[in-house]
Amino acid sequence: MFAHALTSRVLAYADQQSIGHEPFCTDIPGLLVARHFRPTDLTPVLYRPIFCLVLQGAKQSSLGDEMVTFSQGQSVIVGLDLPTCASVVDASRQRPYVALALQIDITLIKELAAEIDDFGGADARASDGKGRVSAIAAGEADEAIVNAMERLFGLLNKPAAAAILRPLLMREIHFWLLSASHGALLRQLVQANSHAARISEAIIHIRRTYVEPLRIPELARAVGMSESAFHQHFKAICGTTPLQFQKRLRLIEAARLMKSENQSVSAAAVAVGYESPTQFSREFSRMFGLSPREHRSSISIAHGTSARPAAPAHMRGQADLSV
Repeated sequence: MFAHALTSRVLAYADQQSIGHEPFCTDIPGLLVARHFRPTDLTPVLYRPIFCLVLQGAKQSSLGDEMVTFSQGQSVIVGLDLPTCASVVDASRQRPYVALALQIDITLIKELAAEIDDFGGADARASDGKGRVSAIAAGEADEAIVNAMERLFGLLNKPAAAAILRPLLMREIHFWLLSASHGALLRQLVQANSHAARISEAIIHIRRTYVEPLRIPELARAVGMSESAFHQHFKAICGTTPLQFQKRLRLIEAARLMKSENQSVSAAAVAVGYESPTQFSREFSRMFGLSPREHRSSISIAHGTSARPAAPAHMRGQADLSV
């Protein structure tokens, strides 16, 4: 079995912490544990730059019209903020899905890249094996990074050791991510004039101003690209257009405001930049499979559990459309 000892320790920790279907933040900054006892519907999510090591089971994430699968023994690298959809596809009570995840520190990635003269040919390898660099990329987890993640997890409940060793392990893990076969996006992000770096700059702008109208010509000029090249590379990396990216950001944030801050439907719509309640309701329903009001009701009915909106009907019940 892959990383049997680590898997057993993480499952025991999940039992101790009563970890449910939401990712659990450990006492080690940036380190999370995920566990699921059954497959889930394809659900809208907002990924931040993150590394996920799958110890058991499998998940899928959508990237445009494609699905990226990561299963036991594999890891996934998400190098950019990305609104997408994800679901667990392999999990059961006897054999739950379990994973360790670590938030990626892009500043640390840049610092390490400045110290590395040669990635040993890794810089020439693409993220997905098809000559492309994508925001989500999965690959086999080699022994070095599994060992480093196991040592990081081992720092739990050892605050004195964590204070000294966590920074060293973070550097080690980020080095392995930079040199991984599926770490091409990270390697391109540190190149100032690369397409990936420019798209990353555009994403930062969209996230900062997502409630405002998105003006593509001005944004393309701001990142030093023609409008056509900007569209082409944005979709190649993120799997969606800039406008669709912004719309997903708005709707996911609106769902969060209704769930976490108990905002009304109308308040959430205005807060994320919608002027038309009808348009907001239509687009929310299309993305989440529930109207905004039904979504708020489902949260109330859940009574203390974090009920996620159901996936749209065309996304439910299809094993090839999960995360």
